[in-house]
Amino acid sequence: MTTSPPSVAYCRINELGSKGNDVIAHKRAISRAFPTLYPWWQRGFSPYYGETFRNAVKGAQLIMKLPTTGKIDKATHDKLRARHAANKPGEWAFDDYAIQLAKQYCLAHPVLTRRQKIVNAGLFWYGHRSSIAYSQVRPFQLCKPQQVPSRWDCSAFVTNCHYAGGAPDPNGRGYDGQGYTGTLINHGHKVNFNDLELGDLIFYGFSSGRPGFSVGDPTHVALYAGGGNVLSNGRYPMSYYEYDYRRDINCYVHYDI
Repeated sequence: MTTSPPSVAYCRINELGSKGNDVIAHKRAISRAFPTLYPWWQRGFSPYYGETFRNAVKGAQLIMKLPTTGKIDKATHDKLRARHAANKPGEWAFDDYAIQLAKQYCLAHPVLTRRQKIVNAGLFWYGHRSSIAYSQVRPFQLCKPQQVPSRWDCSAFVTNCHYAGGAPDPNGRGYDGQGYTGTLINHGHKVNFNDLELGDLIFYGFSSGRPGFSVGDPTHVALYAGGGNVLSNGRYPMSYYEYDYRRDINCYVHYDI
């Protein structure tokens, strides 16, 4: 056994109703790491993600100190990848066959990542920027391509990009249309520029303490689109800039997508 966890392909969230070889791969890993939760090792595994397996995943997430969603998201996948087999501590939870199954599924089902979907949505609306007025109205419209809103501000735009990409609400409000820069910055993790990923946010400006803002709070936010560029809906029409187009960068914020 190597000293580092194996590399295991991951290309989608596994959840109730999912079907495929990647489901089998995760069933094998859960059964090896947590045999009391999912004692199916000698019975074979179907490619279907059913209620029994979801309950086993919830139990494993509780042990691994993760949110008990019953879904195998990237965080759950990575934690499981780093687990050893309970009855064979010299082996990893993902055995060679499970690793092969996960790889086969991902090679056969190339999909856009959530992060790429977030940016693609932003680029779609950038292509329709002349139809989108700048407005700070709340609640703001929730849209997905091919829908085009009538009006958005900066926070509404970046929130909708995450919404269209299938990511959690970066405001932490369940997409109720009420977020703003304050809620956005409070639900991410501040990082350095080099640690930004597609769909992360860059905040600009420093408030002098206007209503709703504390002194030093950012007053604008843009979507990081990769390659050192951002999509910004800070005025009409929406624009595509280099990330440092404004010299008053407040912070860079990464989101768990």
